[in-house]
Amino acid sequence: MEIGKVNFSELDCTFGGKIGVAELDNPASLNALTLDMLKQLKAKLEQWESNEHIVCIFLHSVGDKAFCAGGDVRTMYQMMHAASELKEPADDAAKNFLTDYFTVEYGCDYLIHRYSKPVIVWGEGIIMGGGMG
Repeated sequence: MEIGKVNFSELDCTFGGKIGVAELDNPASLNALTLDMLKQLKAKLEQWESNEHIVCIFLHSVGDKAFCAGGDVRTMYQMMHAASELKEPADDAAKNFLTDYFTVEYGCDYLIHRYSKPVIVWGEGIIMGGGMG
């Protein structure tokens, strides 16, 4: 079972628009991005991009120790370690997990890179991953 989530909210602007707020919430792992968190974030960013009322995105995290430690390498390691000890079919499960993880992660990175609305990021503490390290 994965831990961590992304909290979403929308702030009203005086002119009728809204700011989409995404908050990384996995402080026990320095807000490392789990596969589920990446899926949540990507889906909401896609939804907000097509919403004419959302004028910009504000991305931040829970806690002041780390904005984001990057990808969930602990789970990646555990999957690969299990695969090396059990061989088949754990080997396939590890490959599938890693393929899924990086497909979603890089898809999310690219979405943010080409996003049609301003993305404001408030990073405090440790900031790693996604080319920031």
